[in-house]
Amino acid sequence: MRNHIVVLTAIAALVGCASNSNQPEVKWISVKNTDEFTDVSSCKVTVGSLYTNKNVYTEVGKYYPFIEQVNGELRVGLQSGGQYKIPVGNAQFRIDSNKTWDILISETPLDLAPTLANLKPAYLESLSDDQKAMVAASYESAMEVSAQTMSPFTATTGEKAKNIIREMLAGKSLKYRTIGLNQAASSTGVYDLDMSLQNALADCGIEL
Repeated sequence: MRNHIVVLTAIAALVGCASNSNQPEVKWISVKNTDEFTDVSSCKVTVGSLYTNKNVYTEVGKYYPFIEQVNGELRVGLQSGGQYKIPVGNAQFRIDSNKTWDILISETPLDLAPTLANLKPAYLESLSDDQKAMVAASYESAMEVSAQTMSPFTATTGEKAKNIIREMLAGKSLKYRTIGLNQAASSTGVYDLDMSLQNALADCGIEL
């Protein structure tokens, strides 16, 4: 049975259809979504703050661990909740007593980011091809860093993501925290790693 994640005044939620959450005590759910402009489909395994028989809610200003598969790319990280997303910054995961995983904004994949080609400033026409290439590379690098810094999620991909998931499947609890600039952890949390995680991963078709 699929449940819809909806938005309340104080508590807002993810967009999509959630399954494996037809019981309030279930922690991990699957969220399937298709972008209405790009038609890119994704399936995300995540958690919420409040569970009812039909809905799961997340809150503005809080962070939630997630596992996602987008066009075959596997991602693991931390995302902000609610309708109004805030930047996450660098994050840390620790499964049981294993070594801490650092998940950095520099690792975060970008789905949408501006490029110089989108802007086409007039002054570029007076530059040589080499100068145009240098300006474009500098601009796109700056925009990438800015987009990653302001991203409402921080995630890693590839083999590192797979290794984190393997630890989660073998573990009992996941602790996380966000790391602010020159300050101690600004947000922390912990979730049990129970059978609902395995069920949600299966529902998303995520296999290692």
